[in-house]
Amino acid sequence: MTFGLWQGRAFPGYRLANEPNTLVRNDLVTPRAKPARDFYASVFGFTLDGNPTLPDLDFTFLRRQDGYEIGGIMGLADAKSLWATTFEVVDTDATLARAGSTVPPEDTPYGRSATLTDPFGVEFSVIARP
Repeated sequence: MTFGLWQGRAFPGYRLANEPNTLVRNDLVTPRAKPARDFYASVFGFTLDGNPTLPDLDFTFLRRQDGYEIGGIMGLADAKSLWATTFEVVDTDATLARAGSTVPPEDTPYGRSATLTDPFGVEFSVIARP
């Protein structure tokens, strides 16, 4: 898997997050979660926190040194390694309808979510948080 690094300088990146129609998070899904946790903690200095809400899930939150949550790492034995992007929406069902999706949404402890595929074949998720 390849990824890039970017030093923002005059353009720091996205300015809005964690509100409707903006990025919520990026999560690494991988069958090799431990080496991934070690790598990202070492390279970026992220702290790693378990997920007490879903203790049966192999998921670790990634946080910056100031405690801000930037994403996570999910260990799935049969997964292909990829980054999963989630956007917040006001209404998951309405978003699915506008996208013409027949994918059923799922209620999770974090909100109502669904995974969609864009016209280019790229999957992403949406969530309406309570």
